[in-house]
This record gives sequence, C-alpha cells and structure tokens, in this order.
Amino acid sequence: PTNIEVEQGTDAIISCIASGISQGLDKVVWTKSGTDVTTLSGSNYVVSTGTYGSNSQTTTLTVKAATNTADSIFTCVITSNEHQETNKETAVSLDVFSVVFEDRTTAVGAATTITCTVIGLSENTPVTWIDPSNNEISGTDTSNYFIDQGTFIFGSKASTLKIFESKLQNLPSSSIFTCKLKSALYPTYSPEVVKEM
Repeated sequence: PTNIEVEQGTDAIISCIASGISQGLDKVVWTKSGTDVTTLSGSNYVVSTGTYGSNSQTTTLTVKAATNTADSIFTCVITSNEHQETNKETAVSLDVFSVVFEDRTTAVGAATTITCTVIGLSENTPVTWIDPSNNEISGTDTSNYFIDQGTFIFGSKASTLKIFESKLQNLPSSSIFTCKLKSALYPTYSPEVVKEM
C-alpha cells in the first residue's frame, strides 16, 4: 500500500498494488469503516481499478478535498479468481495535517518574524523556508535570517523565520516568503506542501 500524509482539505490519492498476477483483478472495492466508498458522499471518492501490466495492477482511490478532513484508514479489497483470493484486504493510511501562516507585521527599522505552524503531523518534519527570489534560505545565512525549526510536541510545531532589518531594507514591500514541508513518515508518496506569506 502507499500510505500518505497530506495537507487537510486537499485532494489525496492512495493506492494499492497487486503483484505476482498473470491477469487483471476480477474485482476491486475501496472501503472506509467497512463501507464501500462509492456509496458515501457522492463524488467525494473516485476509484480507479487500474490496468493490468507486467504481472501487477495498481488500483487507486482519490479522496476529494471536501472529505479529506481527518486521518483515515481505507481498505483496498481485491478479488483474484486466478489466485483464488476473494475479498483480500489491505489497509492504507491517509493522514492529514494543516499548515497555518501567522500574520507578520513589520515595524520600520526592526526585524520581522514570520511563523509557519504545522498541526497534526505524524512525526517531526523539517520546514524549508524559501525567499522571494524562490531560493531556499540556508540556516548558515545568519547575516540576513535566523531559522528556528520549533519544537515538535504532540504532532504540532511552529517554525519561525526571522528576517533581519538589513535584509528587509533591500526587499520590496510585496515580497513573498514561503514555507514548505513533506511528510517524514511517508516521504515517498506524500506530496510537498507549500504555503506563501
């Protein structure tokens, strides 16, 4: 299975791979709490049975943003007459978190701090800060910035970026900074989350 962790309220795609087969699966059903998702909430779930090829078949479930509001366990249920498997179940985790930028106010002649708060993470995940020129801000650029990753407590943390006055003087007032992160628990299949401020 491809367990993932994504931002709450975004579309998410999870998948289940049947391998070692010499023909396509006979039936694929995705369930949540034992109920076929196609009977839940109309078009909020989209099932693709996938296409057989190279002795495997990958089936996917798209969970639409309106429904993707809490950590959930889905079950991929397959039937393969070839292997005499009926209703073989594989659990797939879809974990969600939220990212919030806290308002920044800049006083003339002073440094400013912006905060990227992450809530509901499965495990500590580093936050990367991006400058208005779309370059990653290095933790070693201490003449312009100070980055504090924050402390991970009960699934949440607040990463801060302090922008020193000398740097602020050279930036237009419309400058946009970005924080980005990717699940540390499921890094292979989880998408990168990017928030602008």
